Amino acid sequence: MLQISMVAYAQNGNSDPLRGDVNGDGKVDLADVTELVNIILSNSTAPTATYYWYVGQTNPSTMSSISGTADFNNGGGWTSTGNSVPETIYQLVKGFDSSKEIFVAVPITSGTTLKPVASDMSTIDTSVHEVSTKTFNGVNYQIYTCGTGLTRNTIMFAKK
Repeated sequence: MLQISMVAYAQNGNSDPLRGDVNGDGKVDLADVTELVNIILSNSTAPTATYYWYVGQTNPSTMSSISGTADFNNGGGWTSTGNSVPETIYQLVKGFDSSKEIFVAVPITSGTTLKPVASDMSTIDTSVHEVSTKTFNGVNYQIYTCGTGLTRNTIMFAKK
């Protein structure tokens, strides 16, 4: 008889992942046990991570999951980069409310992290500030703020 035990720890609102959340849906339940059994029975490894980046006026640290698709003419959103982190992100985004902050979230990978850069794509942009980190689906994200007062902004990040 196969016995599987999982221990769930409540998330504390930080970037701590939920232990035992095999399928990355933010909760530990029967779907996680099913996913784990499928991995064992198929003799495969865990699925390759899918990476995203975010721009918008909702702080990603308050989100429980990655959802929606980016609309760069209406304030941004989450954008998939597939199974790898891009070397650079260069995107014009319109439709911001100038009275609210603009947030950007980029994946943190071992060794190299995307950093905010100026128009030369090599100098660090010191007007963009780190806010916090958050984990979604097993991937850690660095969250930045670009401040307020903008209705459009060109997002520029490069690996450093």
